[in-house]
Amino acid sequence: MRRFFVEPENIVGPTAVLTGAEARHITAVLRLAPGTTITLFDGSGSYFEAMITKISPTRIETKIISITPYVEGTEDFPPALHLGIGLLKGKKMDFIIQKITELGVAGLHPFHSRYCVAQDHGKVRLPRWQKIALEACKQCNRPKPPDINPTKDLKELLSGSGEDGHDLKLIFWENKEGQKPVREIFAPLKEIHSVMILIGPEGGFSTDEVGQAIDAGYEPVTMGTRILRAETAVIAAVSILQHELGNLA
Repeated sequence: MRRFFVEPENIVGPTAVLTGAEARHITAVLRLAPGTTITLFDGSGSYFEAMITKISPTRIETKIISITPYVEGTEDFPPALHLGIGLLKGKKMDFIIQKITELGVAGLHPFHSRYCVAQDHGKVRLPRWQKIALEACKQCNRPKPPDINPTKDLKELLSGSGEDGHDLKLIFWENKEGQKPVREIFAPLKEIHSVMILIGPEGGFSTDEVGQAIDAGYEPVTMGTRILRAETAVIAAVSILQHELGNLA
């Protein structure tokens, strides 16, 4: 069954209304007719089975047939994986947000660090990122998108590390000396509820930044001998950790 995002404020009693891009997609691309049953989600975790009752080019009215409410703790995580990523240039961040949504990352924490190539702090891009996450939710049947946080400076992100509640905090660094392979991190750990990982921008982390992360409770780890592009490192690290956490069983 086709899935569509509905703004929470557009659900009133048994009626849900789709507007904007979703309405245009239904009318101009899919050409669905009244009487068609579709699935709606509002980004809070709930699903709605609904039947289209009225169609216009900019507005689709539906009647809600059944509701699958969101229940706290029933997400496709925990254990929850959070990603801190150095701000990347161009459309690389768009790609990363799409893929980490599909892979079940619970939260994204973009940051600006010394070697970031991207000059802006992501303030303008936040609404776009949230939209990309919602579109990815439609594709992968995820009821609730990841929390996408405003971009911070790395120091500011690290300053709150003592109060973040993560059981495990890792920083991926290309310097291999003295670092554990990521596969060795989970062996002694029996119960994990939340993990936070940091991956640097195109220019990587400076030695000082890694030192600050270690002081904030992060353990430096490596994924092997190859130097990966930032976007490749994200996909590889998230996939490995989600497997170890049991979220890609």
